[in-house]
Amino acid sequence: MSREKAGYRGVLDQLNEMFPDKGMLNKNEVAKFIGVNRTTIHNYGIAFNETTGRIAKADLARQLCT
Repeated sequence: MSREKAGYRGVLDQLNEMFPDKGMLNKNEVAKFIGVNRTTIHNYGIAFNETTGRIAKADLARQLCT
């Protein structure tokens, strides 16, 4: 069984505080959370859903804590 990465819960709590009514985030919202321009998100290696262009908050927290 895999374990949560260090900081996962903290990042997820921050995401829930900033976007309490959303389960999936678009690129503009992710850029706002990280504090970068929308065009630089790809430098972070964040994998968005190819069909919807969105990412679940739990997946984003997991990817940011690597």
